[in-house]
Amino acid sequence: MQIVVRIALIVTLVLGLTGCYSIVAMPDVATASVYGPRIPIRSLSPQQVARLSTWMKAHDAGWRASMETPPAVITMRLVLREPNGQQVHFDLFMSTHGTATMYFYAQSPAPPLKRYLSEADVATLWESLRN
Repeated sequence: MQIVVRIALIVTLVLGLTGCYSIVAMPDVATASVYGPRIPIRSLSPQQVARLSTWMKAHDAGWRASMETPPAVITMRLVLREPNGQQVHFDLFMSTHGTATMYFYAQSPAPPLKRYLSEADVATLWESLRN
């Protein structure tokens, strides 16, 4: 009987952990701007907005609710304005160890979401923002 209970508990934990990540409907982007400690604030061109939208749609999976306070210093903030005028933003945090985390802040009362990014993910994001 104890083995059955243990197996049920393990299955429940595994299913619960796999359900923590979700696919997020990325916003449609009408305009966007970017800034950070080493990035002067600038508006993105229509071509950059299109590439950023493509990047966002390719990275719509793997998001989960953030339960911690993000680090204090961001690497970059992307401020997006949707066609209906609503504003959302993404904050990218890169550590000195090569890991990166992105936080997605939609309209309140939705909690912020976070997603870990690989070095390749970050490289394609930077590429999408180039002129």
